[in-house]
Amino acid sequence: MQAGNGSNGGIGRKGSRCITAAVALFAASPAIAATPAGTPIANTATMTRTTDGGVEALASNTVTLTTAEILDVTIAADRATATARNGETVAIGFVLTNTGNGQEDYLVTIGSGTAGLSLDRLAIDSDGDGVYLAATDQTLAPGAAVPLAPGQTIRVFALLDGAQVTAATAITAVATARTGSGAAGTAYPNGGDGGGDAVVGSTGATATATTQLALTTGVPTLAKTQSVLAPDGSARAIPGAIVTYRLVASFPGATRGVVIDDPVPTGTAYVPGSLRLDDAVLSDASNDDAGSATTTAIRVALDDVATAGSRSIQFSVKIQ
Repeated sequence: MQAGNGSNGGIGRKGSRCITAAVALFAASPAIAATPAGTPIANTATMTRTTDGGVEALASNTVTLTTAEILDVTIAADRATATARNGETVAIGFVLTNTGNGQEDYLVTIGSGTAGLSLDRLAIDSDGDGVYLAATDQTLAPGAAVPLAPGQTIRVFALLDGAQVTAATAITAVATARTGSGAAGTAYPNGGDGGGDAVVGSTGATATATTQLALTTGVPTLAKTQSVLAPDGSARAIPGAIVTYRLVASFPGATRGVVIDDPVPTGTAYVPGSLRLDDAVLSDASNDDAGSATTTAIRVALDDVATAGSRSIQFSVKIQ
């Protein structure tokens, strides 16, 4: 496989870098401690001799070589399994890392064993938050390449219509160095940074990751009930009465980034220490656990819910 020239609508490895600004947000510490590709390595020896006039130094000729570019890459799925719902855009995240020692463009292709499934849409997680947002995350044209510096990591989203997902659809992402790939040690003369050679590394300059999609129907629901206990033992909503709220969140399948907020009603005061998740007491202080409570609201962060099921939240207020 020879290096591409960018004529397929991608971004040439030595040419335009129109998406570099977005990708640069993800610069990380180099994953390898290696001499950067294209670095010239020069060496000159010295010989001295003693003459009647003293010590004379004689230099050898200088030999120079250019550090070769190692072509290596890894890709990993954000999660092994995910769910899709009809009518929703499904964004499947794959984390791509340039583990070589040179600037390299990577072609990312998405495939599936499901006939008729359209997989030509890709986007870069431009703000690095791990969540696809059409307004902020940059869409890539089919065949576009992703430029990465040595050790740099980005997330790429594969986008598809949930209506196309069958009962079980495997989404596979393949990342390949544009300069070339193949058996470890395969060389591409003058194909590396600085005009040096490019040499395929241990990964073969290509990597694959897969996410298993499952179709789910419906959307999560949140149901709320309340009970009242007055100071006189009745269920009347009088000053001093304790109102206990119970929330039941039901999930038809795996659900990402779940947060539940509930304001403390006007005319009431939150009862400290009353916040519970599935009957387990949560701290009122934020960042101590999944919950937080203030005089104005409670919040419970469930984060990623892995499977279908339900969670219950309970807290109390006092009528003023």
